[in-house]
Amino acid sequence: MDLLLTDVEIPEGTTEITETTFYNHRLVASVKIPDGVLVIGERAFADCVNLKKIELPESLMAIGKQAFINCVSLEDINIPNNIVTIEEGTFEDCTNLESIIIHENVTTIRDRAFGNCTGIKNLVLPDNLISCSATAFPNSRKYLPINKSYRYEDGMMMNIVNDMLLFYSGEKTKVKVPDGIKGIAERAFKGSNVKTVRVCEGVKSISDEAFIQAGENVTVILPESIEYIENSAFDSSVHVLCPKGSYAEGWCRNNPDFSQLEDQEM
Repeated sequence: MDLLLTDVEIPEGTTEITETTFYNHRLVASVKIPDGVLVIGERAFADCVNLKKIELPESLMAIGKQAFINCVSLEDINIPNNIVTIEEGTFEDCTNLESIIIHENVTTIRDRAFGNCTGIKNLVLPDNLISCSATAFPNSRKYLPINKSYRYEDGMMMNIVNDMLLFYSGEKTKVKVPDGIKGIAERAFKGSNVKTVRVCEGVKSISDEAFIQAGENVTVILPESIEYIENSAFDSSVHVLCPKGSYAEGWCRNNPDFSQLEDQEM
């Protein structure tokens, strides 16, 4: 017996689609969301396995984690201009997703945002990503360089427009950040299993969780040029070497969650 699929129109005046609202609604074929909706909650459309089409309004400002996970029939998605971050697992396991358009205001794409989306044929990326997980796409090292703003070299994905090191996914355990890089992105070395990372002179900032879960007994060598480090940039087990009198040395001494510091002139 064929399923009687349903086209859904969200009522005018709605401002939020709360989490799990349509979770596992297997008869939903399409959804039209009116302008004025600001938020789609976590797992709001998760496991809507027959959902083929959804229209996201320009008013939308946030999409929750795993909002469309396992929507295996979804064919295309156009991320509106007001979205800044694509959260973890938002479109994970949307295996039939062929076209993805991400507009310029998006700056962050988190873990598995499009994980296991193995059917991608058309991908439009913004030029100004400051953070993109190595697991954001089924093969991020392949997909990001479709946009010429991104270059993958020696295991490192770099944004050559804003000079951010987005992630490292290489095999080497001793790594040198290339000259010209100005910032290390959020979770850039997560899951990398490195032993030593030498950050080049000229890098000014290290983002949140840049060196969490990066391996065991990791040593990071920081330059004089560092001007800002997020409080949770390092696992507490990471061994940091930094020049005497530098911002990095002061940060290590003043950060209550960090205990391993070695004063060295390099």
